[in-house]
Amino acid sequence: MFRIFYAESDATLYESSPTRNTGIDEILEVGKRLATDGETLQKSRSVLKFDMDEVNAALSKYSVDVKDCKFVLQLFTTHAKNLPAEYTIDALVVGQEWINGTGFENSNPVVTNGVAWDQPLSGSAWISSSQEINIPGTSLYVSGSGAGGSWLYQSGSALFNTSSFNTSYFFQPGLDESEAFSYRPTDINMDVTEAVQLWISGSNLKDVENNGFLLKFSESDEADNNKQGYIRFFSRETHTIYVPRLVMYWDNATYDNTLPEVNLESFAMYTKLKAEYRDTDIVKVRLYGRDRYPRKSPTNLYPLQTVKRFPTTTYYSILDANTDEVIIPFDNIYNKVSCDETSNFIYIDMNSFMPERYYRLEFKIVDGFTEQRIDDEYYFKVIR
Repeated sequence: MFRIFYAESDATLYESSPTRNTGIDEILEVGKRLATDGETLQKSRSVLKFDMDEVNAALSKYSVDVKDCKFVLQLFTTHAKNLPAEYTIDALVVGQEWINGTGFENSNPVVTNGVAWDQPLSGSAWISSSQEINIPGTSLYVSGSGAGGSWLYQSGSALFNTSSFNTSYFFQPGLDESEAFSYRPTDINMDVTEAVQLWISGSNLKDVENNGFLLKFSESDEADNNKQGYIRFFSRETHTIYVPRLVMYWDNATYDNTLPEVNLESFAMYTKLKAEYRDTDIVKVRLYGRDRYPRKSPTNLYPLQTVKRFPTTTYYSILDANTDEVIIPFDNIYNKVSCDETSNFIYIDMNSFMPERYYRLEFKIVDGFTEQRIDDEYYFKVIR
């Protein structure tokens, strides 16, 4: 199953305009541009944050442990220019609280009431690594260069000390998530599971404040003057469906093989999908299978009423009906179709979707090395 969360705040940090806030701009930017002198490369980075209270509420509602979940950060490209063939984007855990602000990239005069290259909020500065700020009770520190954001890192001695059994020196995952790009689309689809687990569960049983992610070219790419270019992503202020997302996946599939299995060489699938659902609904969508050409039966049971089950290797995907953008891709762990004594089924939390839009269900059945796609017109609309 899945649940989608949308960014609660985001902004771009421009080295070329170090005090400029872009908190309500419609785009986020990551990369490097040539300065007006035509020689100097100036960086752009982005910060974005998701509400962990919403994540905790979902974990509680579905009685699932964060350790059993996968979290994926998704950002969608609006424009990219002069990118190298290969590059890496890092998602660092931000080390300081920051304020979204109300500025635009082209605000004139410059708005400085929120996060910017030189400051997390008006009247303060980003921490530099020389300040050695420790997260109490852990081996985590705040690092940075005093500009362009700050992030958490673990001290070099952060290994389990068998002589003193100092658990604060266990290795802490999730501090530096990344995604490598090589001749491929520029949308971000990054596994950030360990970072979210850090905010939910803490480090060494100590709370770690959620200040979101800092998106940037990798350290080596930023330092390489032969690599430049930038990517612009839709921000939370966009008037499109491409708002930055955090997708939570977990496996809640159950399977009862009481029903006979459908003939995969000739079958029909139908559902009782409603035309509309409210954005607060959590629905159980039933899928009914039957043989397309059922054999005659000595009983009086009408063949069309004989429900059969699809195999355990049946999966689902959800797309935006207007754009065919894949919102929830097929996954052989988290998007399995369940079955009980009545029929196959899936659960969908409609709060994951943008309201007043149509969506489409697709199914995939894997049988050995063969795959079948069922993309009949399984449409539904989410309304307020």
